[in-house]
Amino acid sequence: MLTVPIEAIHRAIAILGVEGISESEVESGIASFAGDKMVARRLIDCVPEAFGIVLASHVGKINLPSTFSARSNGGKWKSFEFKAEPIFVESLRIAIDMYHSGDRSTFGNIAKRSSMIGVVNKALNAGESIDGATLSGPALIGIPAETYETKSKSLWQKFFRGSSQA
Repeated sequence: MLTVPIEAIHRAIAILGVEGISESEVESGIASFAGDKMVARRLIDCVPEAFGIVLASHVGKINLPSTFSARSNGGKWKSFEFKAEPIFVESLRIAIDMYHSGDRSTFGNIAKRSSMIGVVNKALNAGESIDGATLSGPALIGIPAETYETKSKSLWQKFFRGSSQA
């Protein structure tokens, strides 16, 4: 369910990295190949946050997040490790490679879309030091927490698991 082809992530990066592209152009461009509204939303939201973490790690001595938040259908915010989102994991790998040996312009255009970089920029523009600061992970507003929750085990799975741990 959560898996997205790596090709889709690369296509999203190509769109997100365009200088001056509007939000509506990003959304329509990614929707044209994502095949599903939720996959499109995940690509639009997660790719920039991965790029933002890579950039933030090179801006100062910041304590980086390892989690993101998503709101459940019932309205409760829940926290998940980044590894729960395969798009984030693959985007992080690509972002590291691009930062060190890729197109810095494309990298910067994508990273600027990150909510975390917005917070870092705001602090720096206010003349504050970010060294030692702790950066919170992003809150994904358009993606429900249920997307990342594992299904609870059936009674039979609990019974057999419990009997093998004796």
